[in-house]
Amino acid sequence: MMMAHDKTPDRPQLSASSVDALRTALKQYLSSGTADSLQPTLHDIAREARERKMHAETLLVTLKDVWYGLPQVSASAAPTEQNRLLQRVVSLCIREYYSAHG
Repeated sequence: MMMAHDKTPDRPQLSASSVDALRTALKQYLSSGTADSLQPTLHDIAREARERKMHAETLLVTLKDVWYGLPQVSASAAPTEQNRLLQRVVSLCIREYYSAHG
């Protein structure tokens, strides 16, 4: 059987170092419960996303992929709390993405 050619354009992505920094910051956020250490990382990845012409939706997909890949999230017995924490991160990320500074 012949396969159709994939016509999906290459989508911009965050650098591997940014994804690693995001993973580390999210782990700290989950252990501390405060977003103070997360804010600078979200600012950096939002700036990188804008520079790479990533859509906000693509950035959020990456953010959620990293989030759900964390052992603390996948092993959590409190999904309601995890969702609340994720919603806070998503809101902060959106705010950084659309902020005037950068």
